[in-house]
Amino acid sequence: MSRDALVVGISTYQYPKLNKLEAPAKDAEDIAQCLESSLLPFQVKRLPEIVDKENNRLKVGKKTEVSLTQLKQELFKLFKPKGSVITDTGLFYFSGHGLYDQLTEEGYLATSDANPDQGNWGFPLHTLRTLLQYSPVRQQIIWLDCCHSGSLIVLNEANPGKDPDHSRCFIAASRDIEVAYQLVSGSHGVLTDALLKGLDPNRVSGEWIDTLSLSAFVSQYLQKVHPTYPQKPLFINDGQVINLIRTQEKQESESKSDPPPPKTTVGLENIAEIPVWVGRDALIQELKAKLLAPETAPKVLAIIGQGGIGKTSLGVKLLESLGVQLQPPNLTENCVYEKVLYFKVYPGTSFDDVAEFLLRGLDMETVEPLKTPEEKIRNVLEGLTKQRGVVVLDNLEDILHPASAANAGKALSGEWGQLLNCFVYGNHRSTIMLTSREFPVDLADPRARTPKPDPKLVELLTLVGVSDEAGVEILRQRGSADSEPDQQWIAERVKGNTFLLAQLAAIGLESPGYLRQHPELVAEEAEPILQAQLMRQSEAGRDLLRQMCVLRTGIDIPGLTFLRLYTDDKEKDDRFGTAVKLKKPVKFTKAELKETEEIVRHLANSSLVQGRYDKERCEWFYDLHRLIVEYLQTAYQAELPQLMERVYKFYCTGKTVENPKTLEDLRPLLEAQYFAFQLGNYSEASSLLMGEIEKYLEPWGYWSFLKDLYEQILPSVDEETRPYYLSRIGSRYRDWGNWDTAEKYYQDGLKIAQAQNNQSLVANFKRQLGDIARYRGKWDEAEKLYWQCLEIETQLGDRAGMASSWGVLGNIQRYRGKWDEAEKLYRQSLDLSTELNDRAGMATSWGVLGDIARNRGKWDEAEKLFRQSLELRTELGDHAGMAYNWGKLGDIQRK
Repeated sequence: MSRDALVVGISTYQYPKLNKLEAPAKDAEDIAQCLESSLLPFQVKRLPEIVDKENNRLKVGKKTEVSLTQLKQELFKLFKPKGSVITDTGLFYFSGHGLYDQLTEEGYLATSDANPDQGNWGFPLHTLRTLLQYSPVRQQIIWLDCCHSGSLIVLNEANPGKDPDHSRCFIAASRDIEVAYQLVSGSHGVLTDALLKGLDPNRVSGEWIDTLSLSAFVSQYLQKVHPTYPQKPLFINDGQVINLIRTQEKQESESKSDPPPPKTTVGLENIAEIPVWVGRDALIQELKAKLLAPETAPKVLAIIGQGGIGKTSLGVKLLESLGVQLQPPNLTENCVYEKVLYFKVYPGTSFDDVAEFLLRGLDMETVEPLKTPEEKIRNVLEGLTKQRGVVVLDNLEDILHPASAANAGKALSGEWGQLLNCFVYGNHRSTIMLTSREFPVDLADPRARTPKPDPKLVELLTLVGVSDEAGVEILRQRGSADSEPDQQWIAERVKGNTFLLAQLAAIGLESPGYLRQHPELVAEEAEPILQAQLMRQSEAGRDLLRQMCVLRTGIDIPGLTFLRLYTDDKEKDDRFGTAVKLKKPVKFTKAELKETEEIVRHLANSSLVQGRYDKERCEWFYDLHRLIVEYLQTAYQAELPQLMERVYKFYCTGKTVENPKTLEDLRPLLEAQYFAFQLGNYSEASSLLMGEIEKYLEPWGYWSFLKDLYEQILPSVDEETRPYYLSRIGSRYRDWGNWDTAEKYYQDGLKIAQAQNNQSLVANFKRQLGDIARYRGKWDEAEKLYWQCLEIETQLGDRAGMASSWGVLGNIQRYRGKWDEAEKLYRQSLDLSTELNDRAGMATSWGVLGDIARNRGKWDEAEKLFRQSLELRTELGDHAGMAYNWGKLGDIQRK
């Protein structure tokens, strides 16, 4: 269970009428330390945060300012985070000035830059109410020790955001119209003094201090100890009670003369040093909270991941956070465990090896040797029950069947499997921590149809790499002398594999820039790790990985089944040839899909395949890590065209998309176009792009994406098609205001069109070049180009083009102030639009003619024309045109 707290203490203010305060910084720091020192600690963010140089730790700064922006950012980060990681419990504590606007009757948390004279009162409490109401954090705790803090709780909304899915505790120092006080001694605010007394773990024993008991204590404490302070605290507790501080149980010994058993460690001296640790502190705190909380503590924590991803390092750092000292091996006073055992598994490690270690480490050795595995397991469980301990079994994949075996993931021996199963389902009060490249199937109930562990008993963590930012920091701390862009490139390539980052940093230390010039070395460093994982897979698993290595995006189980079973031999299976020809998905049997699911499950358990669940489609989609892709593409370089052909054939079956709404819906078309291009099938790639893809991307606003697709295929299309792409690319640059680049594309297209004697295209490019001249204000040049365009359109009988050209020519005359000529040209455009029943063209012409009449002062005529335009705009649902006409009609009435 994750628990995060934002603790704010603001003592320094810029506004002269807000005096500096003594108590808030100390208030906040004491609250922070109290929350951090619990047996189930909060992860605390201090604000303002400085480094105490004497103790080399973080503390709340007394002279440091906190801006409104800082406070807002941290509150939203706590209660409405952008990522997928959401804390279970969020606590916000504030000590400082509180302000109250008499005019709006609203309260504010004053930040250092608050200045009511300039309209900046600080952070509004009504915004905090709204934030809490829509926050995904289910347990919310708010303690406000400031004046007017009761504004958080208003009469018509006694519990902001009240709903059955949230549990909340609000404690405010005073009502909305009251001030709050600090003690005469100045050491603490009155409310904070009561909170600290109520949170003291020595106040009670063997139980939780929760939000309900704390509220009751604070209320009674203030009435008895501080009755003279004229402030009335407010309390609200809604939903379930929230546990705050876990107190240490009293240990009642049967014989007072017998000392408690000593805390001991076994095997910790075999743990290798971890010189660099970056990027997983939040995960450590989350796991620590789960292990220590009785309601969430699993019996087994299984950390699964690729070789070198940092499983062992994570386990070791987690031990340290639990109070385990590595050098020299020892358990600290705060450690709740009495025994910590570490055992590293090697190939050939037998059940008897680990059983002997556990029995000795748990002080369960017997005079007579135990003969059967059942006896040994029973005594191990007894040892895990007598004392609360942690047992770490590292590198467990060496005693598991590889994925290539029929019983993949199961222990090599029945005794090993029995031991693992008893760790989960046997009665004991310890924690077993396992690290493995593959999921140990014996952790699941053998009666279950699929080997999934009970989430109440087994915390299954599939460890992925650290973030790119953390990867760069690891390279730096490892001494890499590469430039920052090169370090960023390296981090992106290995995607957080800590072992590889260490190896590559050594290369960068001696030869800065060498890796960027020789990218193949990245894959070479990864080869031993990946080769070891691949050799453990079945032949079917390795073959599927080979098929997947050219994928750009994840595909579902039916898609993977297509790749696995596809054949060009129609006599063998005609389904595939028919599907590609008719562009319909292949129908697979349940057995074929089930076989693919099993293969993918083994690959995922080996951290070779990664899955993503699409909530809208209710489907899992699978792909490969970039490092694995690059390694496999290097290994199968000669086969890449054949592999891409197979993937292209798969996407051909999905080229008919129905009513796509998003880019993801269009993915089959996009991938079919990409692979057609990569395979040199340029006519098909062009047909897909111009015939299907652009008709969706254009109205969706993916103009930059479209431009990239056009430019990519431009060098490969035939001369007849080339001017169409030049026109489309030029229009993108034109719309972005890049006139010079657009003009170059149009001129190139015009030359080709003239050489081909394609008069329709010539007219199109003349019009586009005229548009650019018009945008530049070169009216004579634009007019000349439009007349040339109109002449060709007249010869071709292109009446729609003629109507458009008459319109733009009229527009030029209108900007010149030549109203008679402009009106004549627009009338010609209107006549053609009417003949063609072009409603949008008619609406435009009427609107412009109305504007000409308005400029001449002919208000009645202008009004009639604008109303005609408005009627058509309304019919067409053209809201922008409707707004324009309403505005013009209003302007006429105003004048």
